[in-house]
Amino acid sequence: MKKSLFLLVFGIGAVTILLSTSSCNRGSGCPMNDSAHVQPDKKGNYPRSKTKSGLFPKGVYKKGK
Repeated sequence: MKKSLFLLVFGIGAVTILLSTSSCNRGSGCPMNDSAHVQPDKKGNYPRSKTKSGLFPKGVYKKGK
């Protein structure tokens, strides 16, 4: 009985610690989130044109077909 209670308390404590900590550095943010945003150029302007991902063939992007 004591062993199962100890394992239960230890398991809950381990899960709580794992969920409360972060793998990101404090103050700098996560590298995964940083790469998801569009970066401005040297003058601080954002690009106005949309890029094509290459997911679909070229014929899909053409207007009128």
